[in-house]
Amino acid sequence: MRVCVGHISAHCDNCGGQDFQPLHAESSPAHELVCFTCGARTTRRALLMQIANETVKHAETFIEISKKARGQLRKR
Repeated sequence: MRVCVGHISAHCDNCGGQDFQPLHAESSPAHELVCFTCGARTTRRALLMQIANETVKHAETFIEISKKARGQLRKR
């Protein structure tokens, strides 16, 4: 399974893989996932926070580009 919101996908911090599977251990909470490529463990929450942080970066970049574009329009 992939964890994504819009066009932003979460990735494994260890190997960069984007495919995860639920951890099927009896003592593990259902929200834990394992990277399909390298086996690193993570949680859905951690992956969603990664997406949230990336979304903030995209928004900040968009705001900066917009400010620069408005500044250039005013100079004309």
